[in-house]
Amino acid sequence: MSKLVSYVTFKDSRKMAALYEKALPDTKLDFIMDGPNESVMHGQMKISGQELMFSDSWPGMAEPNDGISPVNFMLEVENCDVAFAHAIANGMTSFMEPKDQFWGDRSAMVIDPEGYRWTFRHEVERVEGEELEKRAAELREQMTADN
Repeated sequence: MSKLVSYVTFKDSRKMAALYEKALPDTKLDFIMDGPNESVMHGQMKISGQELMFSDSWPGMAEPNDGISPVNFMLEVENCDVAFAHAIANGMTSFMEPKDQFWGDRSAMVIDPEGYRWTFRHEVERVEGEELEKRAAELREQMTADN
């Protein structure tokens, strides 16, 4: 059986691991392997039962993004409003307030201090087939009119 494990590079892995444990639901640090000069060579944690591996920037690893990362982690939660408020109260920054989406989810997005985005979502209604296509077309028309 295969599985996808995310691996991210941080400027300050210890700080980010502590923030994630505090701000994200069902998160636990498994371990941190020290590197030279108080750096982090490798770390692992579980977020909602899924593994996230990380390290500080090392030769051969991408430099952490300055600004907003193209990476977006999505957590399926019981209530995105509650998860969003908890993340904001514990050090994350609002990127998108909670709102209902045309595809049937309610979602919100926060951004951490290193630019990684975290989306919280829960299903509000099941939207499929023609209704989904109709709603997507309406959004495209609105976006075209706004530009």
